[in-house]
Amino acid sequence: MPKDLFLLLSCPPVVLLSYLSCWHTSCTPYYAMAEEQPKFDPKLEEGIAYFEKMLKVMPEDRTTLEFLCVAYEQTGEEEKRRKALVSLAGLLVKEGDLEAASSIGDHLAKYREPDAQAMLLRIKAACRTAGAAEPTAIGTLPVAPEGDPFAAPSKPTNTSRAAMSAETKLIQTLVAEKVLDEETAALISQRLAELAALPGCFLISALALLEKENSQLCESSAAYVADASGAPPVPIESFDLSGEILQALPESLMRVRGVLPFAKLADTLLVASLNPLDASLKREIESSAGHPCRHYLAHPRVMEETLDRLFAEAKETSEGAAQEEGA
Repeated sequence: MPKDLFLLLSCPPVVLLSYLSCWHTSCTPYYAMAEEQPKFDPKLEEGIAYFEKMLKVMPEDRTTLEFLCVAYEQTGEEEKRRKALVSLAGLLVKEGDLEAASSIGDHLAKYREPDAQAMLLRIKAACRTAGAAEPTAIGTLPVAPEGDPFAAPSKPTNTSRAAMSAETKLIQTLVAEKVLDEETAALISQRLAELAALPGCFLISALALLEKENSQLCESSAAYVADASGAPPVPIESFDLSGEILQALPESLMRVRGVLPFAKLADTLLVASLNPLDASLKREIESSAGHPCRHYLAHPRVMEETLDRLFAEAKETSEGAAQEEGA
């Protein structure tokens, strides 16, 4: 993603991140004045509008197309979803990623419109020429290991050490880029060290701690991370984060590193995190998922609250089931 992309948009990341910071507490006056309640989450409408603007600037951006495909599915906008799928499939064929194109073809198969059928034929022809597998059926989520995925975790020593190293590096980068002052950086580093020393699963994130100390500095830091990593901000609270999709990644990885899979498109897992600049984290996510992943940036407060809620609910469900079995 070009470094100056966000300067070309009327809604740069720092503004979008400001929206995200308040979306989960209240709606905008525009929605409050509407005569009827929106058919779907207005937060997702804002996100879709942002990515649609991005698509005008970069019509062949894979990350943007993948997000819009799953977002349109959430909102039930089938025509827009079909067009996004067609565009994405065409891009994948052009890039030579026929395995991913074939998976998208499974989604296109349900549409009878000419553009979808023509793209399906194009995918099949490309696959035959290359000797690759043709579209067959929609892919499934990775199968989680047997056992209770929400069982009480042991101390994630290795994960905590990796988090501490990566977040310290992020702070150093923010200082070097003059996004963060040295006094604030020292304070956040101290907080990180305190968290890393604690037993159990705790979120270790520079952005999450910075959001508590100085929300304005957090917004500018997050905007830098989004721009430098090419990971657009995403409103994860607008997606159905079910137990099935959560099983795609280990609990300790999600809770300590601030990572959440929020959707799946064919064989690609869409993942939000708090440090998409960390290349080793991306590799660990893809290795754990067993599938290619597309990375996005989550708002720190929303991520922390979502993680707390999801795993508190999971613990209650698990304890309730155990009590019923013992009764």
